[in-house]
Amino acid sequence: MDDVHPCQVVLKARQLGITTFYCIKLLDEVLWGDFVQAGIIAHTLQDAQSIFVDKLKFTFDHLHPGIRAKFRTVGDSAKELRFAHGSTIRVGTSLRSSTLNYLHISELGKICAKYPEKAREVVSGALQTLAPGQCCYIESTAEGREGFFHDLCIKSEKQKLERVNLMPLDYSFHFFPWWKELSYSLEGAEWT
Repeated sequence: MDDVHPCQVVLKARQLGITTFYCIKLLDEVLWGDFVQAGIIAHTLQDAQSIFVDKLKFTFDHLHPGIRAKFRTVGDSAKELRFAHGSTIRVGTSLRSSTLNYLHISELGKICAKYPEKAREVVSGALQTLAPGQCCYIESTAEGREGFFHDLCIKSEKQKLERVNLMPLDYSFHFFPWWKELSYSLEGAEWT
């Protein structure tokens, strides 16, 4: 949360709340900012819609009524929340034709491994919708040792280890390994 760099890449274990964190962060930016455009990409349309319903819509619908009343929607579909103050958040599998202030790509490693053509579309399309200074958050499990996500993690980790001053389009690296998550261990199990 303390990392204010506009581009971040997260190599993670599953079920740590990273996707939820970035979804709520983007929803917060959209709610409190005028004319903010945010997008979230997932590896399948079904997963994009699940993120929309289970994370974005659920959070918005369960805001305190006093806060919720401040935000009038002018568009509420299965993939988009559009607000009267001009801000929008939407989900999809590409988002090429957008001009975004915030972009969150969930499971880019999986997209690169299972859907290489879709990965090329995300890299050549969605990432190009961001101008320097806009924010991009990419998070994923590893899904192998090749592809754009792997290369991005290797480059970003190297910059972090070498303490390179990051440029606006460089990615700040974060790593959340499974072996540091206590809930991934069996109680009483000993490893030899």
